[in-house]
Amino acid sequence: SSSSTSSSSTSSSSTSSFTRSIIYANGQIVVDNSTSTCHLPLRTLPAQSTTSSNGILFSIRSSPDDPIGPTITSFGFHVDPNGFPRGNDTVRYEVHGLNYEGYYADPTRQEFQLEPLSYDYRGDFVHWTKVSSGIIARSDLKLDSTTVTVVEGDYFQIPFGEFREFRSEGEDTGVDVTRVPPGGGSRSFYLTLVPTIAAFQYREPGEWKLNEAIPLAGDGDDDGTAPSILLGEGTVEYPFPDTPFLYAPKAFVGRVFYERPCPSHAPSASSAPSGRPTTTSSERPSGRPSGSSGPSGMPSRVLSAVPSGNPSETPTELVVPVSSGLNLALGLGECEEEND
Repeated sequence: SSSSTSSSSTSSSSTSSFTRSIIYANGQIVVDNSTSTCHLPLRTLPAQSTTSSNGILFSIRSSPDDPIGPTITSFGFHVDPNGFPRGNDTVRYEVHGLNYEGYYADPTRQEFQLEPLSYDYRGDFVHWTKVSSGIIARSDLKLDSTTVTVVEGDYFQIPFGEFREFRSEGEDTGVDVTRVPPGGGSRSFYLTLVPTIAAFQYREPGEWKLNEAIPLAGDGDDDGTAPSILLGEGTVEYPFPDTPFLYAPKAFVGRVFYERPCPSHAPSASSAPSGRPTTTSSERPSGRPSGSSGPSGMPSRVLSAVPSGNPSETPTELVVPVSSGLNLALGLGECEEEND
C-alpha cells in the first residue's frame, strides 16, 4: 500500500494535566474533590460473543455540537485469557495515536482492496505517537459487563496516570494525539498486545460499516456532546502489517474514557468553627449564644436586668440627673454601711 506523508489539517498542541485522581468504579464516575476533571466512559453494548486477534485500529469522532473536542484518557478492553505465553502470566499492551486528524486510511477503500489508496497509515509507526504502554498480569483481569458470556475475568483498564502522550527526547510533533478535534472531527488509535500470541476480544461487525459509529450502552455526556466509537479493523500480528488484506473489520469491545470538567461540588461542612467571627449578621438567630471567655476591658454603660452573681469589690457610682440641673451622687457602698 502507499502511504502519504501529507495530512488534513492538524490540531494545535493542547497541554493537559496528567494528574488522574478520578477513578471509575462499579459503573459510576468517582470524583476526587481535589481536582476538577472527570473521566466519562463510553461503554459498548454487552457482547454476546467475541473473536480474538492481536490488535485493532479504530477512530473516535467528536460530536458536531462539541466546540472543544474530547481528550481521551484511558481504554478498558478485553484480553483473551488463553493468549498468555506458556509459562508467563504477563503480556504488554501498547496504544498509539495517529499524528494527524481523521481516519488512519482512506475511508473510501473497499475491503481487501489491493489498489493503491490516497493515504494509508497502517503498518508505519512514523505516522503514530505512543500514548501508553504497560504490563498486564493475568491477576489484573476482571469480569466486566461489556461481555455477557465470559465467565473468567478478562477485562483490563489502563490506569489514567499511565495514559498520556510519549515523546522521544528532542521530538515534538506539535500535536496532542490524545485529543479528538472538535465539531465532528476524528482521531485514530492503534491498540495492540505483545507478543503476537496475545489477543484482544472483538465483536464481529455484523451490519455495521467501516468507520460507522457503533451502538453504545449509555454513559458519557447527558447533553448530547459525547463522542462516538467507530467500527475499525483487527490486525493479525505485531507490529501491525502494511498489507491491506491482513486487516478485517472488527468492533472494539470495552470502554473509552474521555475527560470533561466536573460539575461543581456541594459546599463542604466544617467540623470546627472558623478562627475569626463573621462580620455580618445572620438571617436566623443562633441556636445558642456565644460565651465570653473573660470580662471586657471597659464597663458596660447599660444597666443589666438581673443582679451580678459576683458583685464588684469597689462601689459603683450612679449618677442621676435631676430637674434642677444638679447631679445627685449616691455612694452605694456607703448606704450599705449605714444600713448595717
